[in-house]
Amino acid sequence: MSIESIANQIANVDREINTIERSIQTIDSNISRKQKEANNFLSKISREKDLNRVITYQKDLTRKNDEISKLEKDKNNKSKSIADKQKKRLDLQSKLNREGQKERDKVKKEQKDILTLQQQITREMERQKMQSLQSIDMLKPKQYQQSNYDVFISHASEDKVDFVRPFANCLKESGLNVWYDEFELQIGDSLRRAIDNGLKNSRYGIVVLSEAFFSKEWPQMELDGLFAREVNGEKVILPIWHKISKNEVLKYSPIIADMLAINTSSFTIKEIAQKISDRVLQQHN
Repeated sequence: MSIESIANQIANVDREINTIERSIQTIDSNISRKQKEANNFLSKISREKDLNRVITYQKDLTRKNDEISKLEKDKNNKSKSIADKQKKRLDLQSKLNREGQKERDKVKKEQKDILTLQQQITREMERQKMQSLQSIDMLKPKQYQQSNYDVFISHASEDKVDFVRPFANCLKESGLNVWYDEFELQIGDSLRRAIDNGLKNSRYGIVVLSEAFFSKEWPQMELDGLFAREVNGEKVILPIWHKISKNEVLKYSPIIADMLAINTSSFTIKEIAQKISDRVLQQHN
C-alpha cells in the first residue's frame, strides 16, 4: 500500500471521528434539555395534589426518561465507534511510519548505489587516464608538470564561513599545497594577477558550486579559465555541489552538471577533503 493511500485513509478516519464527535455534542445537548424537562415533571408531581394530574405527569416523566435512555445508549454506541476509529487511526499511522521508513531506506540505498557507481567510474577513468599519460608523457603540457599548487579553490565569498574556509584548512592539513585567497592574497596584491597565477599554476581546480557562485562574476571567470584548460586536453575541474541540486546546476551549465561531483549534503567537510586529497595524491604518484 502506498504512502499516499495510507495518508488518505487517515484523513478519512479523521473526518469520520470529527463527524461522530459533533453528533455526540448534539446528543449531549438533547440529553441536557430532556433532563431539565424530566426534573420539571418531578417538581410538578411533588407539588400536585390532583391524582389524575399526578398520573399524567408520571407518564410524561417516564416518557422523558425513556428518551434520555435512548439518547445515552446512542451516545455510548457512538463513543465506542470513536474508540474503534481511533484504534484504526493508530494502526494506519504505524503503517504509514513503516512505509515512510522503507521509502527513506530505499532512497539511502539508491544514493549509496549511485555513489558507489560514481566511484567506480572515477577509478576507471583515472586508470584509463594514467595509461594514456604514460604513453604520451613527453607531450604533457609544461605548466601542468611544473605546477606550484595542487589545487585551486574557486568559490563565492558567501560560502566561506560554513564550508570553504574549514575545507581549505582540511586540505592543507592533508598535505596539499592549496591556492586559496585567504592563504595567498596580501594587502596591495593585484587580485586578477594573483588569480591568474593560481589558475595557471594549479594541477586541479576545485569549484564549489552554489546559488551564490552562480550570481558572482569572479567565480564564473575562474570557472571559464579552468574550462579553457580542459579544452586543451587537461582534466582539472573537481566540482563540489554545496546546498544545490543537479537541476539547478543544469540551468547554469549542462556540461559541468554532467561531471561527477561531491555533494556537501552527503559527506562531512573532513570526508570531502580526504576524498579530494586521495584523488590528487593518487594522480600525483
